[in-house]
Amino acid sequence: MTIRYASRLLERVRESETTPLLIATGAFRATQNMAQTTLSLLGVSLGLGSAAIGAIAAGANLVAVLTMLLITAHLSTSAAQRAVYVGLLFMTASIVSFLIPAQFMLLVGALLLGVAGGLVLPSAATAIGQRASNQGDRTHATRGRAFATLALVLSISLTLGPIYESVVLSAAHEHLLAAYLAFLPIALIGARVTRQSQATTDAAPAAPASFWASMAGLGSLFRNQKWCLAVCGQAVYMVPFSLVVVFIGLIGKSLYHIPASTTEVGIAIFFTVSFLCRVALTRWPAVGHRLRLFGVCVAATLCGIGLLAFGHGIGLFMFALAILGAPHGLTYPVALALVADAVPIEELPRANAGFQAVSNLITVAAPLAFGLVIDQFGDRAVLLCAAIPILPLAGLLWVLRDAGRVH
Repeated sequence: MTIRYASRLLERVRESETTPLLIATGAFRATQNMAQTTLSLLGVSLGLGSAAIGAIAAGANLVAVLTMLLITAHLSTSAAQRAVYVGLLFMTASIVSFLIPAQFMLLVGALLLGVAGGLVLPSAATAIGQRASNQGDRTHATRGRAFATLALVLSISLTLGPIYESVVLSAAHEHLLAAYLAFLPIALIGARVTRQSQATTDAAPAAPASFWASMAGLGSLFRNQKWCLAVCGQAVYMVPFSLVVVFIGLIGKSLYHIPASTTEVGIAIFFTVSFLCRVALTRWPAVGHRLRLFGVCVAATLCGIGLLAFGHGIGLFMFALAILGAPHGLTYPVALALVADAVPIEELPRANAGFQAVSNLITVAAPLAFGLVIDQFGDRAVLLCAAIPILPLAGLLWVLRDAGRVH
């Protein structure tokens, strides 16, 4: 039943005017995920230690946050799709940099990857939110379904991407640069589709606010409890997800003794579960149960981390990643819907960029800390460290629970 509903949903997506934007965003996310999850293995092959790899990943995430705060947050809603196109150009340049086997080019590629992420994802969310609000039916459920559809497309790309990478790595005898080469055309296709869509879209440019007025607006978001609830809900999962993205290749290799191609199968399972959760949210937006869903995500995250830390064998490795896929599938679309409900449409670029930036600040500190823990205490210790911040964040969700109610 869920699969049939997903098929009908994808048919509607193909007929939608947002299709080029969804295709481009999906292409970006698949390529970004490949680059992020393969970064640690590529770094080791170039002679870098875990601490250095963590520092590079943290630097890339810091660049993403700064791009969101200093550039994306100050764009008008009409400029959102153009920002997606520019971000895909940066992604293409990043992949080309990774193809040059040198430590310095690894750093350059990671920083370009950060700029791309800072432009594409918040801008795509803004464009989708604007079009959903322009349809005349501005109910909570309508916006919830729009963001769930975006998240669903991202999940499809994140499910198919690792499978594609696994096939490429197996055929290339685990040669890592083959993965980057295989994803280069995907980034180019995304940029091409976005460019063509821009040429056929008439949008009157809106005058953006001044830089300092925009920064003041970002500060005011912290007084918006619904926006803060969205950030806390997303942060519950950003801590372990930053570990999975950067170090799962090393964890699979050292704790479970599996090659990179097999780890990519586990990542595909992770994103398949995420995909199914997002399919469910497109049908049942769960507007009145957002806090309850965040609570389920807290429990699933702690369970998945525990299994990954103490499990033995490839079966438990795959099962733990499957459990961790559920919070990934639920938190992002629910949080995006909360952000859209928290502010007027003209403030959506600022709210989306601020949301992405603040939640992504975790991915600046976490990889650096995780890399140091791995070097000093080992892989199981770092998994336990990833669980430590979850309980305080769960407490914050409870404190902000009234903001999640629909009036």
